[in-house]
Amino acid sequence: MISEPELADEDGGAPRPPDRSETYVVGDDDVSRRRNARALSPRGVRWLWALGGALAASAVWAGGLYAYDRTGADLRGYRISEDLCLDADLSALSELLGGKRSPQPAVEEQRAIDRSFCDVTMMRGRPREVKDDALPSSYSSVVVNYTLHKETDPAPEFDATLTPLAHSRIVDRKTKRIPELGERAYLMTDSAGYTPELKVLDGRAVFSIEVRSEYVAEGPHGTGPPAKPERVDPDALELALVEDMKTLMAAVKK
Repeated sequence: MISEPELADEDGGAPRPPDRSETYVVGDDDVSRRRNARALSPRGVRWLWALGGALAASAVWAGGLYAYDRTGADLRGYRISEDLCLDADLSALSELLGGKRSPQPAVEEQRAIDRSFCDVTMMRGRPREVKDDALPSSYSSVVVNYTLHKETDPAPEFDATLTPLAHSRIVDRKTKRIPELGERAYLMTDSAGYTPELKVLDGRAVFSIEVRSEYVAEGPHGTGPPAKPERVDPDALELALVEDMKTLMAAVKK
């Protein structure tokens, strides 16, 4: 019976095949041999590759978070308005409602949101002199708001907050979609088509321009009967609002 040839020892005969566990031994103890053998086994190699892949994926994920934190949300070039009464030119509305007077701006900058506000009076002609002891019979208040959301997306809530709550002085409101203005734009008016408010969503920026008509009593210190309201064509107001809104949106971009 022929048996398998035995491997020769180190003193002679054919060279002995290298022991995989001994080739990478660091140290002379048996524990080092066993650890190296396990590390170089196919299972150990697969485990090292899996560990390396997980570490690489974690590094990419962390790098993505760092890049997002550094750059923030895409604001589409919109910036904070330090003085909204300057950025909101409102020249189209001024042609209809009269010259701008007593602008009152306000601004607040926070980590998550920037808010700017402007309230301006528009009045036709020159106001009566003080010696006449009388007030103007009518004027308009134009209120402009601009909000820049830097951390949250306002889109899901935009449509839901168009109309005022029930306790508002104007409850019955009509809503009209305005095309080709920002992402979404709506014009709200009362039942007669007056007191318009134009609201626009464009990415993280939300704008609104509202026109409120004010009337006072005639006579000394407003003691006489109320003046007859002078109405402005609602279609002309709509066109003026859209034109002034486009100018404002362009003004607050970098």
